[in-house]
Amino acid sequence: MIKKEKTRRAPTESDVAKLAGVSQSAVSRAFTPGASVAKATREKILHAAQSIGYQPNLLARSLATRRSNIIALAIGNLENPFYAMVVKELSEQLAETGRHILLFTTPKGDEADPALERALSYQVDALVMAASMASIELTMQCQKAGVPIVQINRETKLPGISTVWGENQRAGELVAAFLYKAGHKKYAFVAGTKNSSISQMRQNGFETYLKSAGIKKIKTVYGDYTFEAASIAARSLLSAKNPPDAIFCASDYMAFAVIDVATREFGLNVPKDISVIGVDNVPEAGHSAYDLTTFSQPAGSLVEEAINIIDKMIADPGRRAIRCEVAGELIVRGSAKEPKDGFINNVDNKIWLE
Repeated sequence: MIKKEKTRRAPTESDVAKLAGVSQSAVSRAFTPGASVAKATREKILHAAQSIGYQPNLLARSLATRRSNIIALAIGNLENPFYAMVVKELSEQLAETGRHILLFTTPKGDEADPALERALSYQVDALVMAASMASIELTMQCQKAGVPIVQINRETKLPGISTVWGENQRAGELVAAFLYKAGHKKYAFVAGTKNSSISQMRQNGFETYLKSAGIKKIKTVYGDYTFEAASIAARSLLSAKNPPDAIFCASDYMAFAVIDVATREFGLNVPKDISVIGVDNVPEAGHSAYDLTTFSQPAGSLVEEAINIIDKMIADPGRRAIRCEVAGELIVRGSAKEPKDGFINNVDNKIWLE
């Protein structure tokens, strides 16, 4: 007669507590982000848990605490390296506090409602949106469910949505000042999409400074935040009778396309024949192929502020939406002619302060 093997019981909190010589409540606190437990006790508990293969039951804990420790991220335009940075930063910073992201991608330019409705079914603690939009109906649904929404890198007029973005107006102003003081005469702006509030703010800052300096003609074309559309926009600018000698792009990704078209298709030298400046300071901006001068939009700082907002909104559900602006810098590399002065050098970069 063949004996049935005994099914091995999964280790429990009680087993860990017994092995570590602590109470079961101490074990529970050790696996709860932000809970108070002495460092030595936590280390002893984690060692005991690892030795017997214990894993906390996150589903059971979420039912007990009404918190899943999961943050949903709805994101569009992942082809843009900036948003890949946002995903990376959010994942890493949440992991430091024992939380995780649930990623939903949305079609470019579409509302994020279908993705966010799916996210709500997972009982997430908060919703983060990047390069995506939500309707007023979805916003109200989240408010009723006590789920805060934070928008990264997009302005919104919808009530109840907190927002965090970079210094978009200042970016445009500082780039304009840099190019003007470098001696440029003919300017163009490669915008994002027509409904992008972020692009509009950058354009407004750029044009406001130049018009105050007496520059009346500033050509605007749309690159839609894509490489292909920005390439078409660059061709239209550079094939004109009186092409610009300075181009400001609403993102680094579009600036890469402009540089490729200018050098490979028109045989221009950057920056001798034309200056090109972007916004974001994605890692590729520092590569020798582009060596892009750019206004930084630090993804790490944007995500850090977004998480701070989430924590505040969870702690105080009745709190009004929070708006936050994160500072950036004009990082000078080799894609644009330079003014005579106004520079400082920090540990990593050459910065222009005007």
